[in-house]
Amino acid sequence: MDLESTYHRNALNSPLAVAANDGALPTDVLRDVLLRLPADELCRLRLVCRSWRSLTSDHIFAKAHSSCDLLVVGLRPGYHGMEVQFLDPFSGRTVKRIRLGQTWNGHDLSVHHCQVYISERYLADKTYVLNPTTGSFTMLPNPSMVTENENIRGVIYEYVFGRVPFTGEYKALRIHRERWYPDKTELSYYVATLGGSKDITWRLKPWPPVRVSLEYRENTVVNGVVYFLLHLDPAISDEMAAFDLATEEWSDTRLRGPLSSHNIRVKEQERVHFSLANLNGCLVSICDFYEDCSMDIWFLMDPDKELWTKQYSLRTDGTIFIPLWILDDGRVLIWVNRVEELRAYDPRTSTWTNLSTVEKLFDVGMYHGSLLCSDIAH
Repeated sequence: MDLESTYHRNALNSPLAVAANDGALPTDVLRDVLLRLPADELCRLRLVCRSWRSLTSDHIFAKAHSSCDLLVVGLRPGYHGMEVQFLDPFSGRTVKRIRLGQTWNGHDLSVHHCQVYISERYLADKTYVLNPTTGSFTMLPNPSMVTENENIRGVIYEYVFGRVPFTGEYKALRIHRERWYPDKTELSYYVATLGGSKDITWRLKPWPPVRVSLEYRENTVVNGVVYFLLHLDPAISDEMAAFDLATEEWSDTRLRGPLSSHNIRVKEQERVHFSLANLNGCLVSICDFYEDCSMDIWFLMDPDKELWTKQYSLRTDGTIFIPLWILDDGRVLIWVNRVEELRAYDPRTSTWTNLSTVEKLFDVGMYHGSLLCSDIAH
């Protein structure tokens, strides 16, 4: 028996299908029940009857279902190539797998709204735009100004992806820098508009007015603005430069971070690492104190006044903690990289909850779109 026949038989025999076929569930109740199911189960249950298929194929249902989903997406290398996994953070269950068939080689993952981007630092032609509903992906072209021998010269490609709120356009900021000379200031910046019927073209942009950091998680996108931490020798500062994706211009002024704006000085012997994140649509500065094994999470409340508030202060046990999302109950969802665990921290009780363990994930993010089958209207 083929896979589709097995799915069809199981769907017809499910308790929910039996109740619906007996007329025990009104349409509005059925809709509320279906909204609570994960995408893979819905795709299977769509085989029950035409009315179920029509209900779950409606774009309003798909939009409502995506608002209910809170999924962690991560990259996982394997023997058969790289795989993108969508996970339920509370159970660790894999909801969907998409195999790219490419060998993992320093790829970075970026997620914005319902778009997933995967870029490779060392190869200019290995950047993917992934469609999570269909599992298909496209590759971004190279800027016409890029020479074929850039890889020989040792060029690293950094990508930042974001969405312009007013137009709904998705854009990519691409940065070329020397692999062997990371302190070299001769960088190239390109911007491209993604999607639409026109071919993707890269536009060369000027350098930022100050030197920015291009290290891992030291930039983020919030409301169509790319924020970069400044690279001020000999260390990274908590101050930021901003690039507006709508106007495609750099801001003339720096944005002071929480320590700078509060005149908090770090002791010379104290090692601190700054990183940036977008948590629930807010710009967040993360101060990781290595010696003290602690982390402070600051939220930008008013960019004009440079007003930051410290909403979380937690112990890290010396491991790498990556904040991902603020849950409805106020707990912060955190990926603990070294032990490959998803945990939730409650600031009211200063306690941790181990949600799930997921092995061999490289780079993670949060996905908020729908994973329903490909014939769902967008």
